[in-house]
Amino acid sequence: IQNAAVLTLCKFMLVSSSLCEDHIQLLFTLLEKSSDEKTRCNIMILLHDLIIRFPNLLVNWTGKIYARLSDTSSKVRSTTVRVLTNLILNDMVKVKGNISELAGCLEDEDPKIRSLTKLFFAELSRKANAIYNVMADIISHL
Repeated sequence: IQNAAVLTLCKFMLVSSSLCEDHIQLLFTLLEKSSDEKTRCNIMILLHDLIIRFPNLLVNWTGKIYARLSDTSSKVRSTTVRVLTNLILNDMVKVKGNISELAGCLEDEDPKIRSLTKLFFAELSRKANAIYNVMADIISHL
C-alpha cells in the first residue's frame, strides 16, 4: 500500500509545482526512512521526473539524492547511479560539491554499480572539460 501511495503522491506532484513544494519534504523523509527498497527505488525514479519538471524547486535537495549512493540496498544504489547519470549528463543537476560521492561508487561492492559508475565517468569525460572541472573536488573529498 505504501508503494502505491508514494507513486500516486509523486504523480500528483508532477502536475502542480505548489503541491510538489508542499510535499517534497515528505517524499525525502520516505526516501530516507522507508524499509522497502522497492519504494526507495521508485521514489528515486520519480525524483528524476520531478527534477526534469521542476528543477528550481529541487536544486536544494540534490544532496539528499546523492546520499542514497550510500544506501544499504544495492538496488537503490544502482537506481541512484542511473538517475544521477542521466540528470548530470543532461545538465539537469550540477556536479559540483557531491561528485566525490559518485566517484566513491567506483569501489562499490556490487560490480554492476562499479560498471555503471565507470560508464558515467567515461561519458562525462566526453563533455568539454567537464571531468577536469570536477577533478579537484573529487580528489579533495576522497
